[in-house]
Amino acid sequence: MLTSVLLFSACTDLTDGLSTDPVNITDPSVISTDKFLSGVEVSLIGIYEADMNRLTGMWTGHFSGEDRQYIGLSNYGVSGRDFDTEWAGIYSSVLKNTQIVKSRAHLEKNTRMLAIAQVIEAMALGLAADLWGDVPFTEADLYPAISTPKFDPQASVYAGVQVLLDSAINNFQVTVPKGLLSAAQGADFFFAADPTQWTKVANTLKARFYLHTKDYANAVGYASLGIDDPADNMMAPHGTSYLQNFNLFYSFLEYDRPGYMAGNGYAAPLLDPDVEGSRNNTKTNESSRFNYLYVKDDGYYTLNDYNDYDYDIPEGYDGMFGAMTSFPMVTFEETNLIIAEANIKQGNFTEALDALNAHRDYLDNGGYWSVNYQNDPDYNGGNDPDDGPFHNFLPYVASDFNAGGIENEDGITANDALLREILEERYVTLTGQLEVFNDIRRTNNLLGVPVKSGNPSIPLRLLYPQSEINTNANVPSSDVGLFVPTKANTSPY
Repeated sequence: MLTSVLLFSACTDLTDGLSTDPVNITDPSVISTDKFLSGVEVSLIGIYEADMNRLTGMWTGHFSGEDRQYIGLSNYGVSGRDFDTEWAGIYSSVLKNTQIVKSRAHLEKNTRMLAIAQVIEAMALGLAADLWGDVPFTEADLYPAISTPKFDPQASVYAGVQVLLDSAINNFQVTVPKGLLSAAQGADFFFAADPTQWTKVANTLKARFYLHTKDYANAVGYASLGIDDPADNMMAPHGTSYLQNFNLFYSFLEYDRPGYMAGNGYAAPLLDPDVEGSRNNTKTNESSRFNYLYVKDDGYYTLNDYNDYDYDIPEGYDGMFGAMTSFPMVTFEETNLIIAEANIKQGNFTEALDALNAHRDYLDNGGYWSVNYQNDPDYNGGNDPDDGPFHNFLPYVASDFNAGGIENEDGITANDALLREILEERYVTLTGQLEVFNDIRRTNNLLGVPVKSGNPSIPLRLLYPQSEINTNANVPSSDVGLFVPTKANTSPY
């Protein structure tokens, strides 16, 4: 369980809400390796769930800025200083402390802790490359010998991340003595140091980053070795204590800045079965997912942060953004959809459709929301038995994507229609996750998510943080504006 991880920051900052730095230790020698590992995992949650998710979620149309600076932020009004905390989270809270864990693990011959630290490091640095492009990598962990690290090309960082993940996968195969294994199990609140689960996560991550670089053959290959059971999802656990273990969205929406952010964007009407032109059709009923993510009140969409912790609702109806709702970081859902997209990008229609249908079958049986959302007609828009036999997600067949089919009313090619459906499924499945921002940019906004008036596109990168600009002359000084794509996203989709 997470403890003592949330701190307030200046109210003029993007982090006007939450950030994490649980392992800022003056004397690391007094802290045991297992405590460092737990702290690093908390820090990882801070960069994969908090400030950047809210900001990019507004840019991709899942959320909306409704009050004060969030109105400006949702309209792309950011500066370098808005990303100081996120940068520090990656490089100070995660990278600095994974180096300590790795060094200690080598000395202690605790290969399991070493492997876990390598996956976490890869997740942090891979995300940095996703969001900023060229970033420090080879010299990033050499402080104080090098206090102004060079910025490595984005492609080199992605390659280095793949090497880190390969090394982690190999290290997970090493047998660890019982005493050392016990220390790793106690420190790791994701999987209790289970090597099989961590190996699946590492393979899905390899597939994720290969998808980002448009290496579709490797994306399929590694996703096929990735998370094949929702029970193996990497989820951030949460609880019932403010400033300790709340879901970070819940803390922001209910305690820190209520009213600042809602769901009045592109995504909610896309799911809403009452909206003409939504993605609902004769084989798809999005009522359950819509009500898990959003609450609609007289045409106004808010985010569903209901939960049985502080609302009088039935057990099992916690919303996506409820206090105790675990937050997805690497999942079975993403893995299946990587297989689907990477196959259709290689022209493998049947394999892509099979992967999409495997995902839809999972959704039809309850998906990542509570099955109660599907089975109770009296709560949050569940099934109505008066409507007769009901399914949420029936399997698609090839003809559904032919011109005039239910997924191709505009007469594009069957392959393009299937690709569009896969990307749209990723768009709604990965709500709140940073992968959506990555998807919109790497596909050149194929889905047509609306752009704020007066802008050429949605933002195509994060700005380099002002704190780094002020202290490191190696920060790229040209072609780094908000609407300039990173190198990986300049090639055609």
